Amino acid sequence: MDPSPATPATVSHPLRADWLPGLLAGLVLVATSVAGFFLTLHLKDGLGFSGLQIGLLYALQAAMGVLAALPAGLGNDRLTSRTLVGVGLLGQALGLWGMGAARAYPLFLLVFVVYSLSNWVFKLSLDVQVLKTDCGERTGARLGLYQSLRYGLLAVGTVATGYLLARLDFTWTMFAVAGLSALLAGLALALPPTRVARVRLQDYRADLGDRRVLLFALWLFLFTLHWGAETTSYGLFLRVDLGLGLEGIGWYLAVEYAAIIPAVLWAGRRACDLPHLRRLAVLGLLASGLGHVGMVFEPVALSVSFRALHGLGDGIMLIVMYFGIARLFALERLGGNTGFINTCTMLGFVVGSLVFGPLGEACGYGLPLWTSGVLTLLLALPLVVFRRATQAALAGPPTA
Repeated sequence: MDPSPATPATVSHPLRADWLPGLLAGLVLVATSVAGFFLTLHLKDGLGFSGLQIGLLYALQAAMGVLAALPAGLGNDRLTSRTLVGVGLLGQALGLWGMGAARAYPLFLLVFVVYSLSNWVFKLSLDVQVLKTDCGERTGARLGLYQSLRYGLLAVGTVATGYLLARLDFTWTMFAVAGLSALLAGLALALPPTRVARVRLQDYRADLGDRRVLLFALWLFLFTLHWGAETTSYGLFLRVDLGLGLEGIGWYLAVEYAAIIPAVLWAGRRACDLPHLRRLAVLGLLASGLGHVGMVFEPVALSVSFRALHGLGDGIMLIVMYFGIARLFALERLGGNTGFINTCTMLGFVVGSLVFGPLGEACGYGLPLWTSGVLTLLLALPLVVFRRATQAALAGPPTA
């Protein structure tokens, strides 16, 4: 395995290489925020699905991430990433339209799988697009810009979606965002081309034999267990436990997304100056876990304050994850290895969804949130106790 950071294939104009991927990611999130935490409300109240059925849907969504990660990752080493970004957006548009039209659970499950599979191909390919291109800026700063654009537009889209859903039904909203998603596929053609190569499978196997890679992947699997709790219980907790309406939910979610913006910008710049990412990871885990635990307490102002803290922690962890990938793998194998890391995170999502979906329905929607928050806090312990081993696993780029 090449121990040096991935070297960018080409130097491209900053607008195309740095700003356009973030803008595209953010615009897609604006269009599809209705299919995020709001969707559980429609599944529960509008379609009458049970907690187990909802949990199964989101477990399948994560499973599609598992199935898509390696093929899409390998594809991003053999095809330009912008090609797969466009394909993912078109499939996503088809799935969104179907979700708006479906009423019976089996049909909804089918189109939800189409949407989920396409969405994961889009997201992974866009991530690889960013990691494989450069305009001369430092990796951390570029990742911070990319993530800040994503979550800044997501915050706007979430508020807008809350107001939209309060005035229109889910069906017509789904049809509208399906059309917008299809239009955005054309924007993918403006992304700069990425380097492609014929990579042997044994080259990937050599990378995955590295202990640092395996520790990094296991650690991320455990961290992403809380994604399952969020996806199955977050929106329902805001509606049932906090008593928020659609507009209130939109503002609540937007506070968290807004908190991610300064976190990724700060952590992106800080990551380049550290000899390793361990300190950033500890800080991110503590903020993320404590915020998840504290958000279950009322009043709403206290809950949303803790949720903002969780957003700060997750923003830091985003940089740790992406910067770690850029650090560990050589450019020509970046797509396939990113697919492996994404497979591990999606497995965490699957397990979390299957466990926390039924738990929320049976014991209250706050329980999965604070339980997964405690698990996230515990993940900081090995980084402190086994300091040397985790410094090696989360090593940053070599310093001069």
